[in-house]
Amino acid sequence: MSEKLGAERHTPDELTQELEALDMEIVRHAVICQVRLFDPGVLDNVLNNNALVCGEDHPTAFQSLRGLLYLHFELHRQLAETYGQADASEIIQRVRQHLLPRIGEQLESLFNRHRPGS
Repeated sequence: MSEKLGAERHTPDELTQELEALDMEIVRHAVICQVRLFDPGVLDNVLNNNALVCGEDHPTAFQSLRGLLYLHFELHRQLAETYGQADASEIIQRVRQHLLPRIGEQLESLFNRHRPGS
C-alpha cells in the first residue's frame, strides 16, 4: 500500500477548508503588520523578506506572514498537480468567494484609514 502525498490525501472540500483557514491566517498577520497585500509589488516584497512594506513593526508576525504566503503558494501548486489547473482554479475561486464577504471590506477599510497623505 502506498501512501499518497500532498493534496491527494484530501478531498476538494477538505482542501477548500484548509485553504480558507490558511488565507484567514495570512489576513490576520497582514492586519497585525499593516501590510497592504493587494497593492502592486507587496507580495514580492514580503516573500523577499522586505519588512519595509509593514505599517507596523512586528518582526515575528511578519516572518509568520511570509511563511504562510509560501505555504499558500505551495498548496496552490499541489492543487494544480493533483487535480489539474481547471479544478484547482475552481477550488481557489470557491475559497475567494467564501472569504470575500468576511474580509474584503474590512481589510480595505482598515488599510484606507492608514494610507499616507489621507
